[in-house]
Amino acid sequence: MKLGLGTVQFGLDYGITNATGRTPAAEVHAILAECAAQGIDTLDTAALYGESESVLGRHLPRPHNFRIVGKTLHLDHECPLPEALDAVRAGVHRSLARLGETKLDALLVHRVDDLLGPAGDALFKELVALREAGLVEKIGASVYTPAEVAVLTERYALQIVQLPLNVFDQRMLASGTLTDLRRRDIEIHVRSAFLQGVLLTGNPQELPAGLAALQPALMQFGDCLRTRGISPLAGTLGFLKSLKAIDVVVCGASRLAEWHEISETFSALPDLPPELFKNLAQNDVNLIDPRRWRR
Repeated sequence: MKLGLGTVQFGLDYGITNATGRTPAAEVHAILAECAAQGIDTLDTAALYGESESVLGRHLPRPHNFRIVGKTLHLDHECPLPEALDAVRAGVHRSLARLGETKLDALLVHRVDDLLGPAGDALFKELVALREAGLVEKIGASVYTPAEVAVLTERYALQIVQLPLNVFDQRMLASGTLTDLRRRDIEIHVRSAFLQGVLLTGNPQELPAGLAALQPALMQFGDCLRTRGISPLAGTLGFLKSLKAIDVVVCGASRLAEWHEISETFSALPDLPPELFKNLAQNDVNLIDPRRWRR
């Protein structure tokens, strides 16, 4: 498993525990330079991440060896399908222009319902056409549930999938989804490793009111880590690194100091078998799916 850089903080005030806001330009430049020096080769961005693509375009070192993973605009179901597909295609061209690139290393369908709905076949055909035109290298989808993965992998020849996975959200592990994706030779990128910072919260009492039900699990997680003398950051990343099916875990940082801590911890991770945290898996999707959180 490799470490990848998520760039949503470069364009938006993102994360329920984020107290510092968007990443300043000088910090973006420093983080990208540090990643290049460390051999970090994957950057995750999207047209819907505010100014993220434009910020990357201004601060990427030239030349560079980063693999850039982008995402489609949402399909507009209110207009005729040919026009909606034209907008998706035009969105990819705008993303490339903002990034200063001629090709994306991967393009993910950002809203999975666009592929699962009646326009899914036409949309996937458009993705294939973009790949054949040399504008993208791999095509895939950003997903949320094992059921979505099961339907998509039976219907489409995906090459890459981005999915949520962390100590509290173990659905992709328990369902066998990781194993199935690996069997199909589909590249696996993991997001939400820290559950928007919730898993790194030192004091469970500091959780937002809407997530108070996670306090017992967070206390149990902390107790488990203390008995082994490791930090919450090492615990969250160590859990994922023990899952050999994962190719890349995407982590965001709003400041260079945060990235230093993440990358240094990652390089020195202890051996943490996934069974260690099995009992911490939460079944209430309202607690582990940030889309359902009340802000």
